Amino acid sequence: MRLYDVTLRDGNHALRHSLSSNFVKIYCKKAEESGVWAVEVGHGNGLGASSYLVGRSLESDIAILKSARESLKISKLAVHAIPGFATIKRDLIPALDIGVDIFRIATHVTEADLAQKQIEFLSNRNITVHGVLMMSHMIDIDGLVKQAKLMASYGASAVILMDSAGYFVTREVSERVSAIKNSLNIDVGFHAHNNLGLGVANALSAIQEGASLIDGASMGLGAGAGNAQLENIVAARSREFPLNFNVDKFLQMSQLVQDEFPSNLPRPTSSSTQSGLVGVFSGYAPQVHAISKEFGLDVNSLWEEISKRKLVAGQESVLREIAEDLMNI
Repeated sequence: MRLYDVTLRDGNHALRHSLSSNFVKIYCKKAEESGVWAVEVGHGNGLGASSYLVGRSLESDIAILKSARESLKISKLAVHAIPGFATIKRDLIPALDIGVDIFRIATHVTEADLAQKQIEFLSNRNITVHGVLMMSHMIDIDGLVKQAKLMASYGASAVILMDSAGYFVTREVSERVSAIKNSLNIDVGFHAHNNLGLGVANALSAIQEGASLIDGASMGLGAGAGNAQLENIVAARSREFPLNFNVDKFLQMSQLVQDEFPSNLPRPTSSSTQSGLVGVFSGYAPQVHAISKEFGLDVNSLWEEISKRKLVAGQESVLREIAEDLMNI
């Protein structure tokens, strides 16, 4: 089991992308001591995503990646990149120049072919590159395996399943991880969200089925109801098996996050539960709440309509249109 820390990337959603290079430097030093395999850093939507549409970053990708690189000597420095937000020339090459070790190229679960150019670019240069299938509940298992095979064929050394809406129950995680493990000879990873309160349980279920890359965030910092809590994954797993991790180090990381961002810590709400039930991207939560209030709409009705239209990450501009349509019904 290799732990992949997404606190400084997915956690940036909860901070409205206001993460500073100074905090990145301090956190990475703590993470290095914990023994996590990799620390992912950046805007909540990854490289090149800072924009009016999905939120402006406090500092540039370059600034925070340089800060992380200074602190990480053993743990890997990783980034998340969504083709469309990130481009090879503007984003991937500068990240390579800084010394990023691991690139995760992410697409919606039905659109793995959009990752081909970037995965091939990196794999042809012997850079560690993973394929990420976001919103992985929005396809059946056979389709999921086909999309994973595409990413492997482009050169991805691992495929990561993201439960971006916190929709899965443990049985579904087991079925999907097992299906990919039985079909591909590459590493499988899992990234849980906590909308239904199952983030840690789903991460443990993925481990049990052979997932070797497990995502988590200190204090669960992340979009919507947050990610699976990194410290709880380690603590719960240690109840059953001896681990080469010191739980105290992870608790120090979570305490650092708790002390620095007490008002940003994710928590389950009726709205986050609704988004999990209907399978909508967790990162929409701030916009959904703001637009519901502005239009005087019931927040759950907005979540349900977003689900009906099958919106995926990056379609924030459609939310206002949906609210206007609901007002005219």
